[in-house]
Amino acid sequence: MALQVHFAILHCYETEDSGTDECVLRWNGHDFWRGDMKGGRDRNTDTFVLFPHDSDVGVVSLIELDSPDDDDHLGAHAIRKDELGQGWHRAFFQSDEANYHLDYEVFQA
Repeated sequence: MALQVHFAILHCYETEDSGTDECVLRWNGHDFWRGDMKGGRDRNTDTFVLFPHDSDVGVVSLIELDSPDDDDHLGAHAIRKDELGQGWHRAFFQSDEANYHLDYEVFQA
């Protein structure tokens, strides 16, 4: 049986840029979702990822693409294997004056 993380709703309270953020969500350094976000907006990422076999922790991070400038790192959140079976959790990303949350659940498939 594989341990997985289900990522669901990404909510933007406040963008890093004025107007729209071009967001990327990453799981352990690998992109799994991209989309434009505005303040007050929800997006369903509806993504399932495998938990790393060799670690008790995985990291989800939120990046705001800022081409041609350097991208902005809006935050990271550690997800632990011991969150298995505890229902929905919320990761918060609040760097660079941005404010987001992402709902997720750890489960066994």
